Amino acid sequence: MRSLLLIALGIALATLPGCAAQAEVAPPSDSSTPSAEPSTPTERIVLRPVTAAGRPAGGFSVTSDTSVTIDCGSPSTARPSPVAVDDDILVCSPSSAYAVACWNGAAPATAICFRDPWSPDLVEMTLSDSFPAAPALATAQPLGLVLSDGDRCLIRSGGVWNDLAAHPGWFGTYSCAVNGAVWAAEGDGIDRSSPRWTVEVAPISGSGTLGTRGVVTAFLVGTRSG
Repeated sequence: MRSLLLIALGIALATLPGCAAQAEVAPPSDSSTPSAEPSTPTERIVLRPVTAAGRPAGGFSVTSDTSVTIDCGSPSTARPSPVAVDDDILVCSPSSAYAVACWNGAAPATAICFRDPWSPDLVEMTLSDSFPAAPALATAQPLGLVLSDGDRCLIRSGGVWNDLAAHPGWFGTYSCAVNGAVWAAEGDGIDRSSPRWTVEVAPISGSGTLGTRGVVTAFLVGTRSG
């Protein structure tokens, strides 16, 4: 068993403002390996759902969640969001809140968090303490992936998983809506050595064999100017 980021598996598809129209993708397949992977480069899209003032950007909406208080750290313990390309976007705890990309909210003692790149919904949560500044990481990991078989995957945020039976040292990095999970021997499990990124997928239970999928689209997160 390995402790990693736990995510909500329900992924709602929605039209996102400010993004180029996405090509239609084929329905998810039960096949372990696609018959042919196109060579089209992976499209990288930066979504900017929150302004620098801590308010929803145009086309996004926010609801308040009073059921949980989140901790975004202190100036010495702040954790930059792994999915962010801009500074001062944090990952906050507990992992059950799935607060993987949060901004300092406009309202006092609040943070606004973005969970799902296929939805225009944001959530406002109460802070247990301050919201410190923190520079972005040198390389951001995608918040979400669209795979070549049409499956959609979200980055993990804590939780416990079984080991991958065929590769006991591997661990899960993304949880997918249909075909299980993305598994990795190291890093985030995304092979960026070619313009068309690839990942290895297998059931989330850790059973079964790995199959290679191309990454059609990778969604990153940033702050809207203005």
